Amino acid sequence: MTVKGFAGTGTRAGPSLPASGELSQPERDHLWWVPPAICTPLALLLAYADFADSGIPLVWALGYLLPFTCVAGAWAGARVRHKRVQRIVLGIAGCTFAYLYTQCLMAVLMPIRFLVWIFYGDG
Repeated sequence: MTVKGFAGTGTRAGPSLPASGELSQPERDHLWWVPPAICTPLALLLAYADFADSGIPLVWALGYLLPFTCVAGAWAGARVRHKRVQRIVLGIAGCTFAYLYTQCLMAVLMPIRFLVWIFYGDG
C-alpha cells in the first residue's frame, strides 16, 4: 500500500524534505533584540505620557500590565528570522495600547457612569 505525500511517492503541497530526512535549522536572527530594545523604553515613555495627564487614581495604573506584557512577549520566543515580524507587531501593539490605555478606559467607564446616573440619579 502506497501512501501519497510521503518521501516523494506522490505529489504534495509545500516544500520537500531533504533526501536524508533531516529538517534544516531555521535561520538565526542576529538582530532579534532591536525591536524589543526600541519598544521597551518607548512603551514606558508613552505610558508615562498617557498617565501623567489623566488624573485617574494610581490603582488604575495596573492596567498598564497588559501593554507591558505585549512588549515582554517581544523579548520572548525563538530568535529566528521568521519570528521578527511577530516581535515587531507585539512591540508596536504594546506601545500603542500603553499610549491609548486611559482613552480606552474612559471609553468603557463613561457609558457605565452614564447608565448609573440615569438609573440612580444624582443622589
